[in-house]
Amino acid sequence: MTLRLPWKLIFSLAGLLLHLPAAAQLEFANWYFGQRAGLTFKGGPARVLTDGAMVSGEGCATISDAQGNLLFYTNGLTAWNRLHHPLAGGTGLGAPQDSTRTEAPPNSATQGVTIVPQPGSTTRYYIFTVDAAENGLRGGLRYAVVDMARQGGLGEVISKDQVVPVPLGDGRLTEKLVAVRHANQQDIWLVVHGWNSNVFLSYLLTATGVAPMPVVSAGGAVHAGGTNRRQDYNSLGYLKVAPTGQRLALVRYTTGPVELFDFNYGTGVVSGPRSLPALPALISTCYGLEFSPDGNLLYVGGAESIGANSRLYQFNLQTNALTEVGRTANTNLWALQLGPDQKLYGALAGAPFGFGGLCTVSSPNTPGIGCQFQVEAVPGFSSAHKSLLGLPNVLVRPPVPGQLLVNFGLLRSTICLGEDASFSASLYPAIPDAVVTWDFGEPTAGTANAATGRQVQHRYASPGTYQATMTVREVSGAVHTYAQTVTVLALTVMHLAVAPSTLCAGDAATLTVTPAQPLGTTYRWQDNSTGTQLTARTQGRYWVEVTAPQRCPVRDSVTLTFAPRPQATLGPDRRICAGEHVLLSPGAQPPGTTYRWQDGSTAASFDAQAAGTYRVTVTSAAGCASEAQVKVRFGEDCPFMIPNIITPNGDQQNEAFVLQGLEPDTWTLTVYNRWGRAVYQQARYHNQWDAAGQANGLYYYLLVQPVTGQRHQGWVEVQR
Repeated sequence: MTLRLPWKLIFSLAGLLLHLPAAAQLEFANWYFGQRAGLTFKGGPARVLTDGAMVSGEGCATISDAQGNLLFYTNGLTAWNRLHHPLAGGTGLGAPQDSTRTEAPPNSATQGVTIVPQPGSTTRYYIFTVDAAENGLRGGLRYAVVDMARQGGLGEVISKDQVVPVPLGDGRLTEKLVAVRHANQQDIWLVVHGWNSNVFLSYLLTATGVAPMPVVSAGGAVHAGGTNRRQDYNSLGYLKVAPTGQRLALVRYTTGPVELFDFNYGTGVVSGPRSLPALPALISTCYGLEFSPDGNLLYVGGAESIGANSRLYQFNLQTNALTEVGRTANTNLWALQLGPDQKLYGALAGAPFGFGGLCTVSSPNTPGIGCQFQVEAVPGFSSAHKSLLGLPNVLVRPPVPGQLLVNFGLLRSTICLGEDASFSASLYPAIPDAVVTWDFGEPTAGTANAATGRQVQHRYASPGTYQATMTVREVSGAVHTYAQTVTVLALTVMHLAVAPSTLCAGDAATLTVTPAQPLGTTYRWQDNSTGTQLTARTQGRYWVEVTAPQRCPVRDSVTLTFAPRPQATLGPDRRICAGEHVLLSPGAQPPGTTYRWQDGSTAASFDAQAAGTYRVTVTSAAGCASEAQVKVRFGEDCPFMIPNIITPNGDQQNEAFVLQGLEPDTWTLTVYNRWGRAVYQQARYHNQWDAAGQANGLYYYLLVQPVTGQRHQGWVEVQR
């Protein structure tokens, strides 16, 4: 007969067995951080260490044995042993390094590195790293393995720069990395956050290594952008899990608010996003945060600007109260970390990362200013041994669960209208005989508003925010409920318009989204440009994805075809004499072609009977046009006649000085009176002088052809 014990009794027995040795473990009793700075918690109050070899602008980690004896420490680039020499193979571990761009040398990633023991081993440790914004966050999640049994107990890196696959977008992650012991007290979760995403990835480290597929959870704000020139500073800022293992919080460096989540350290699921009260408007950036030991208070550091005053705020997660509990002057408060003495420590650094030490919160479980904030609380730091931005990234070790860990995960907490919302029960332990039922928060759906099962889907009928509730009923009669919201967004209303409607070879097509979209709309074209319009000059398929505020993206596409233009020519310039003519034609054209000459006529050819410039516009059946022109000139050897009398009396006979046989618009005419004074001058003369305003009599003219230099002069009589 098999005896089945209630899971609560199993938890209680496990807690008795595991709690006592855990209390004696001092793996994080030594810290090395900043510029050759250190701290030890062994044997009394925390005191400064000055023997460290490491410089780390931000990410750093230290590990000791269970008795608090230092093993090694690292900034993610190099690992140093207890003698403060690099481990064998301990360089080039995979963390970011770029001497031309790093902003907090020698490496710059908020939680760039952490050290965790390999489950089931007493000598092996994993060093996990994430990349920095300065490197475009391209490095993702990587790890190295250290075996402390090597090199006579000094340790050796036996594997490094190992890439962990990131099944998310382009594989980029923010600078956030936290390690949490699994509820089974053996395995370890590595929790990271996607870039340009609101997705958390929880990787499980077991005795056999890193599980290739993480637990994927969606919720909260999308981590993207930033107020810096590269627009990536929202990848900075800490992510922390409470010592209880059931809460998770994070900040985005330049964009609030602080967000709080539920974390199931038995399943790795992150859920239940909610925003905490906004910090005062004078706070421009947030970087560090940490939970109180009991998990009921959350401390967040906010700076007015780099190198200026900082303030420490306390969120009471039970009452939602926000309290300023401390401030610093002319120096910034950066990383916050709970120490093994249950005090809270904060890294202080001036601008640009000048002298810094540590501040403390001595009673972090106490609400309000009674938490006892103190600046420069640990003596012994100097300009040679000081804190910078980071403090050691420590493994969070929640206790054996005393109750069923219940929540549910969403692959997407915000979905689009017409999509299915996917719900997955997240229970630890699994309790196979428990019954899971759902209420999707949409009463108008009727019977479809409820479902039973560990994994269910529901399609909401209209946009809105719905509260979905999961109820777990055990055979024993125990009932557990968990609720969180699902947001359903309407689709963006848009389509892609093209102007002009007829596209011809050589045209520029303007692609525009219509109707006009509200402020805050984002655009992404097939070439990754983000403008509101796109200019196209070649045929092919073009698309744009448009996301209006509080709406889902919609993609529309068009295929552009540029029709050929007619091949039209009127040939070379022609020469004729007065009285002659020439037939002009743009050449044979396909059926449906239309013509328009300079005088508005529409025949396929034109009979030119005088000198001048002739033009024709040829338009194909598709609406594409080409223009051709030709000049018809009087030849230099053609006969010509210049009148010697004009009679501008209104009888429409011989009214003007008309050059017969000389090409108009090419001569400059100057007319003089009998006393040699110029009474008329016209470049590009066109036979229009009629002696207006002049008396009858004899006048003298000078005609000059400016191109050829030809000249004609003589006299003309005006007789009315």
